[in-house]
Amino acid sequence: MRLHIYQDPMFGGVSLVFFEDRGIKRFISKPIKLEMEEYEEGADYKPTIIIPRHYSQEFLKNLAEELDYKGVKTDNDAKIKGTLDATKFHLEDLRKLLKLKN
Repeated sequence: MRLHIYQDPMFGGVSLVFFEDRGIKRFISKPIKLEMEEYEEGADYKPTIIIPRHYSQEFLKNLAEELDYKGVKTDNDAKIKGTLDATKFHLEDLRKLLKLKN
């Protein structure tokens, strides 16, 4: 199962399309209407979306890649970038101390 995310110009929201290619045919998931209802503390509830086991890993990977492509960054992404930037500056300082050419 693959995923495409796009900004819908008609209402400004984000649209998600779930699809799958099977041979020469493409299958697209039917729309899901997201309706909110009041939750009573302690009551049972059902998941909004259930991804079958045989699609789950591929779906999550595609979701992460599509979010990255759309520029959605997590706090962890910022930490990694900060660590890489700090490492870069540290290496530059070491080069200066050791009088190495860049």
